[in-house]
Amino acid sequence: MNKYKLPEEALNRIRKRDKECVYCHGEMKKYDHVKGTPHDKATIEHLNTEKPWDNPSTVVICCGSCNSSRGKKELVDWFKGEYCIKKKINKNEVAEPVKNYLIRGSTI
Repeated sequence: MNKYKLPEEALNRIRKRDKECVYCHGEMKKYDHVKGTPHDKATIEHLNTEKPWDNPSTVVICCGSCNSSRGKKELVDWFKGEYCIKKKINKNEVAEPVKNYLIRGSTI
């Protein structure tokens, strides 16, 4: 079990689905036993900003750079920031799981 209490089966499905960053579409790598978060490290990203953290429908995989940039910001607010503008990250360019989350709303 991972620290977010996501079922391993669900997390494996998410990792298989999200082969590139769901935001910037960059290549990601798996870093075992590395302290810190390299910019291209595959990281667990919660689309929701509040608990519960164990809902697989609100989890995606993104690069360390995007994850660090977003922090605890709501997606729509983050999209307006300099990082996203520079990288052309917006609601139309993100991966399908993020688009679906935005369509459903954050009330999941």
